[in-house]
Amino acid sequence: MLKSKEKTVREFCAAWDDLDIDKILSLMSEDALYHNLPLEPLKGQQQIAGFVDGFFQLANRAKFEILTLVADEERVVTERVDTFGFKDGSVMKELPVLGIFEFDENEKISSWREYWDLQDWVKRGGPAL
Repeated sequence: MLKSKEKTVREFCAAWDDLDIDKILSLMSEDALYHNLPLEPLKGQQQIAGFVDGFFQLANRAKFEILTLVADEERVVTERVDTFGFKDGSVMKELPVLGIFEFDENEKISSWREYWDLQDWVKRGGPAL
């Protein structure tokens, strides 16, 4: 079970690298919660898709570099540095991120929480969100 959850999270991060919204959503439950702290939480695939699609309208490149991945029966936790390139030519480089993924009975991501610093995002070149 742990290996399949770890694999799901690695596929999920790779889907962000590929800017593949369909793959991202396919790995999440219909009623998934996405709390991209410090932003407001999103509930369900419709809200999550709206956010991700809006972000992908700005971005032309993404890289989720997993530094550490740990798992137990309930969750997978990633320590990452994320980099994004934007269509206006700007780049947000190497933002430290802690991601926590929880799963439903079908091994779909049912809760995804991301912890990062908004001031650091701006300092590193990220656009206003």
